[in-house]
Amino acid sequence: NTAESSYCSCIGSSNYAPNSTFGHNLQRALASLVANVSVTGFYNATVGNSPDQAIAAFQCRGDIDTEACQVCVSDAASQVTLRCPRNRSAVIIFPICIVYFHDANLTVPQPFLCVSIRTPWAISDPQSFKPMLTLFFYKLIVSATTNPSGRLFWGDKFKYTQNLTIYGIAQCVQSMSPRRCRSCLEIAFGQMLRDAGGSTGGLVYHNIECILKFRTFPIFVPPPHKIAPSSTISVSSSCSPPASSNKVGSPLHRNLKALLSYLIVRAPLSGFYSYTVGLGSSQVYGQALCRGDIPDDVCWECIALASSKIQELCPNSRRGIIWLNHCQLRYSDENFAGKVDVYDRACQPAADNASNPPNFYQSLRILVANLTSLVTQSSPNHFFATGVSVLEEAKRIYALA
Repeated sequence: NTAESSYCSCIGSSNYAPNSTFGHNLQRALASLVANVSVTGFYNATVGNSPDQAIAAFQCRGDIDTEACQVCVSDAASQVTLRCPRNRSAVIIFPICIVYFHDANLTVPQPFLCVSIRTPWAISDPQSFKPMLTLFFYKLIVSATTNPSGRLFWGDKFKYTQNLTIYGIAQCVQSMSPRRCRSCLEIAFGQMLRDAGGSTGGLVYHNIECILKFRTFPIFVPPPHKIAPSSTISVSSSCSPPASSNKVGSPLHRNLKALLSYLIVRAPLSGFYSYTVGLGSSQVYGQALCRGDIPDDVCWECIALASSKIQELCPNSRRGIIWLNHCQLRYSDENFAGKVDVYDRACQPAADNASNPPNFYQSLRILVANLTSLVTQSSPNHFFATGVSVLEEAKRIYALA
């Protein structure tokens, strides 16, 4: 599942034969990556001796926790050998991790040294955009190389226009010094400005050591201190009983952590996203839904908070759902797509009662019926409507569906 939105490059013409010594060494090196995912999010492995020595490494995005990182590295290690089945050198880039391998004799070709990708869509007013992008990445690079976490990673955003937010990340492999990391990122940004300075998005992976990326939608998980207070209002939550199969470190729990990281960055694109991670008994299904009248950055922050809260409220649960003021998030070990769950409901009565209950209920029924009609007639990708009903004494009922 993590193969979605990936980039893979099979390097050079040097190949290896099936069941060769290099092939066996490569499989051992890739298996070592999966087995050694740690809190640092970086690891390299060397197996065998030249000329059959295999060298492999991974780097996970700096905002991703260990369990989500392990799911991505496992998938990437499998995918890279499927896509480059006989190559002695290859790199695969997923949204939350990078895996590459090569032999001891590799002379790194230029395409491998600098992977540069841009979106095909042009940005409005590129002459104004480029200086803003330059200042943004200057600050991003400084933060990545000076923040106390030591992970050589930073993510941030800026408003380009009233309706367009730019999200960016900068990261280096953690074996680098901050000074060398900054030099690498500055070179990468020069390439990015040339190749993608007039586009709505770009990615540069330089010298197998650092990466820069920007898009017009979220591409990292927002840190808790960046989440607006308005996103923290909780409405309700529900969890299944704790189960040993979803304990920390279990396959299901790792898949859940990976699933939540995908929902956070992908739901804001349309306000809704459903996804699944894993296979068999460890497979987990999830969906995220944002209110139809909120911008993508508020949706992003709300889903991130819901992800954090549902793990606190539903530890070791195989199923859980949470409603916040601006969004809903749900996961389960069973496929719930297309099923109506009549048990998922919450009621929060207002402090004051209606002065004329019969009139209130009649007005509410009419309002809800109208909203139901409006929602079903709205855009297929945006089932949302709001309405107001006027009562006596200038009082009003506000509703959304």
